Amino acid sequence: MNRRAISFGPFLLLAEQRLLLEGDRQVRLGSRALDILVFLIERAGDVVGKDELIARVWPQTFVEEANLKIQISALRRALGDGQGGNRYIVTVVGRGYNFVAPIRIDQLSRTRPAATLSTAKHNLPLAVTRIIGREQTVETLVSRLSRQRLMTVTGPGGIGKTTVALAVAERMVSEYEHGVWLVDLASLGDAHFVPSAVGTVLGLQIHGEDPIRGLVAALRDSCMLLLLDNCEHVVDEVAGLALALLGGAKDVAILATSREPLRVAGESEYRLGPLRSPQASSKLTAAEAATFPVVQLFVERVAAIVEDFVLTDESAPLAVEVCRGLDGLPLAIEFAAPGVEVLGLEGLAARLNESLPLLGSRRRGRIGRHRTMRAVIDWSYDLLNPEEQLFFRALGIFSSGLTVEAAAAVAMDSATAGIEVIDRLADLVAKSLVVADVSGIRPRFRLLETIRAYAIEILGESDERQYVARRHAEYYRNLFEHAEIESMARLADDRLADYAQEIDNLRAALEWAFLPGGDDSIGVALTVAAIPLWSQLSMMEECRGRVEQALTLVREAPIDARGEMKLQAALGASLLFTKGAVPAAGQACTAALRLAESLGDTEYQLNALWETWIHRTNTGEHAAALAVAEKFHTLALEQADPAVLPIADRMIGMSYHYLGDQTNAWSHIERMLSADVDPQRRSPIIRFWFDQKIAGRIVLARILWLRGFADQAWLTVQSAIRDAEALNDPATLCYALSHGGCLVALWLGNLAAAERYAEMLLEISRKHGFAPWNDFASGLKGVVRVKSGDLDGGSPLLRADIDEIADSNSGLWVLTGLSQMAEALGRAGRFVDALEMTERGIERLQRGWLAPELLRIKGELLLLQSAAGTTEAMENVFRQALDEARRQEALSWELRAATSLARSLSHQGRTADAFACLRPIYDRFTEGFGTADLIAAKQLLDDLGDRTRPPP
Repeated sequence: MNRRAISFGPFLLLAEQRLLLEGDRQVRLGSRALDILVFLIERAGDVVGKDELIARVWPQTFVEEANLKIQISALRRALGDGQGGNRYIVTVVGRGYNFVAPIRIDQLSRTRPAATLSTAKHNLPLAVTRIIGREQTVETLVSRLSRQRLMTVTGPGGIGKTTVALAVAERMVSEYEHGVWLVDLASLGDAHFVPSAVGTVLGLQIHGEDPIRGLVAALRDSCMLLLLDNCEHVVDEVAGLALALLGGAKDVAILATSREPLRVAGESEYRLGPLRSPQASSKLTAAEAATFPVVQLFVERVAAIVEDFVLTDESAPLAVEVCRGLDGLPLAIEFAAPGVEVLGLEGLAARLNESLPLLGSRRRGRIGRHRTMRAVIDWSYDLLNPEEQLFFRALGIFSSGLTVEAAAAVAMDSATAGIEVIDRLADLVAKSLVVADVSGIRPRFRLLETIRAYAIEILGESDERQYVARRHAEYYRNLFEHAEIESMARLADDRLADYAQEIDNLRAALEWAFLPGGDDSIGVALTVAAIPLWSQLSMMEECRGRVEQALTLVREAPIDARGEMKLQAALGASLLFTKGAVPAAGQACTAALRLAESLGDTEYQLNALWETWIHRTNTGEHAAALAVAEKFHTLALEQADPAVLPIADRMIGMSYHYLGDQTNAWSHIERMLSADVDPQRRSPIIRFWFDQKIAGRIVLARILWLRGFADQAWLTVQSAIRDAEALNDPATLCYALSHGGCLVALWLGNLAAAERYAEMLLEISRKHGFAPWNDFASGLKGVVRVKSGDLDGGSPLLRADIDEIADSNSGLWVLTGLSQMAEALGRAGRFVDALEMTERGIERLQRGWLAPELLRIKGELLLLQSAAGTTEAMENVFRQALDEARRQEALSWELRAATSLARSLSHQGRTADAFACLRPIYDRFTEGFGTADLIAAKQLLDDLGDRTRPPP
């Protein structure tokens, strides 16, 4: 079939390109379904045995026959098998399947190239049903959405809102630069998680107290369509999010589905009605009845199950009666159609007539269509035998779909019931009570929102709700405990995606466990087991909340020391990530270390020491941080893990750097970077947060500049930033930009590069909700503008809250930008703020790495104030800066201090002293002569030389 195009019905199959087209539209099929179609067409007209099909589609893999049945069912639905009298795949009972439609084979060159198909980003699922009778609605919504940014499709349950919205979204994937993204909110039990659900789908890391604000900031420059599906139970939170996005992200559009509108400014509502049905009549022929979408849908769904079903003139009135009785509700028709296989068309009509009136007396307060929907599900449920009913009820406990293994453990209370479970699931799929997602290697199942609500309701009316909920929580506890073991080598992307799909099931299990009547011990154990998933998905805010909840229950629900150790470690990490170096983070790190030491758990001792080092560093306690780093190094040596030792060297090197000992710092960083191991190969419980090689090169660049090697520093920092961009890790890139790119560019006097890097940092930190980096980038932009002479534009961006900067939990200003901010404030004429910041910095850092520069800036501020009696004090401060720079062997600080002192001496008329102070230091440089500092020093030396040279 290579280089051939196969036509059948309205379809065109390009097997070599693995594409199926219907007219201009691509029909998206799962890979297994497409393999089945290709194989059946290769053997068109022949019966292909089930075993032969399984061997072809699942080579060297054992699968149950029910998997094939599910894939065939999905394929038939995608093709519209049975619609309009078209038949494609026929089941030959006891033998296999036969592709019966006529085919035509053409050369591929005669067909349109597949390049015309959209390649836009999206996460839209493979359609499980073909859209019928809604074509004009889709066209209208596409047109309106191109003009309006917020559209809400409303209507009762079962009317087809999701089907229509997905069809609209599919049509618009090429219209949005950053994609079209489906966020299904049906399983969300807590409205607080709406922003997190959106962020998770988009791969954004949203942190902080105001997640909606963080999400808006992340999407400010994005051009995308968000499809927010099933909003009615969280409508207030969705409304708030929509309003915020409309105001703060001008190119983000929202298509929502809900049983009620969001009721916010700018919303356009489209109320979806039932499918068009014929008037009451018994005289319609089959051809006449088939012109109505509701009958078309019914016939297609019946034909997909009852393969010899054909609508005749005799049966048409009964089909019309059924469709009218179901009020034209697409979902009701989906449920009713399988009944023809059991009851026949006449029996189905009679059964519906019997069931509908009964419901009004049992279920008060429901509108007509809701009563109809309930009636249809009631009789579909009644068709199941008691064991099947129990199985179906139990499936309602799953919030975000399920696997075969989960169904076996929870719905059948057996981990070895796989064969029976897949058969039962396949039967429920055929009855439209369960939806199968066959796009992956293994099928995943879910109940539609309406069906799950029904299942949960009848489960709650039974006496097994608590029993099923307990099994559900125990299953996910065991699953995530297994994931924790797997994560010792960090979860691969596919396995991480598998576990990420269970996030709503995790939330539901925790909700049950921590409610009255639940089981706190299961909840605490499940929280412990889920920590690696939250960490790897960067859901640190949710992790922190659950861990804090679990820790309050440790006494009521006793947990062993190992579990408490993991909770304390997770609390420390999540607080550092979301709140900064607050006291509670330090307390959690200390508790985790104490427990790890008592258990002799080296891995968690390393983890606790790492977090403690981060805390000490960010609070400016660099001597204490060095002691922690050395303890980490000793423990790493005892563990004899070559992947951990380079991390110890970076920690020690950074601590020496901040303490002002650049010689020792350089030694440790060089050893770290020359180590022939991958420091990223580690247990994820040690959250190193950044790519360690890149972080090490950033520290090296800082040391190189301080030691007088400006050109090498600039090359190193540029290379590290390029590698961070290629790595596509936002945290690593933010670290490289904030601690390296922005700072080194400012040191060099390259204001254009500094502004460019600050803009990059602002954009990335805003997108991913990194509030400390976002605030830091905004302040740096102010620094750059002031240094460029734009006082009006830069001054408002400068941080005026001295206490906030000096006591910043993030540590960014203290570790990186304090001197830059103080100098900019001085240039902006805010001498009091600048001097206070400098004094606070000197007091806090004492003899740390920034001390020479802060002392120099203090002297410059005294010079700018030109107050009486400040000359001697100013000169003393400059000499202190010079002495401290020499002690640190920081040649660049020494040059700056000497330049300031020489300029001061020159103003006093002490030209010879000024020249003698600066010239020896300038002569020690071997590179960087194009940087601002060396240019300024050279100009001053030339001026001093001219003034000391005798006249000709």
